[in-house]
Amino acid sequence: MLSNITISGRLGEKIDKRTRYVEVDRLLPDGGGKFRVDAIPVRSMLALEGPFMSEPNGAFIVLLGHLEVDEEGHLIVVNELDEIFQMPKGMRKI
Repeated sequence: MLSNITISGRLGEKIDKRTRYVEVDRLLPDGGGKFRVDAIPVRSMLALEGPFMSEPNGAFIVLLGHLEVDEEGHLIVVNELDEIFQMPKGMRKI
């Protein structure tokens, strides 16, 4: 493995049964003063029923992974190790 990636952000929408977006806010605002959000596709290397796929959108995640090329030739991050922080029940987004 030649790549090593650390991402911190929020869980986003599911793409398929093993892949979902992780949303990361940019550090600097654009010309209008708004912060853009990058949606990074991340594939789970572990159990399909694990927290990465079952936690709701908006849950905070820090993950370690590596880059791979998917079947369609796009770069994708493969999740090797993550920590997902539970959101208080009143703050959960669906």
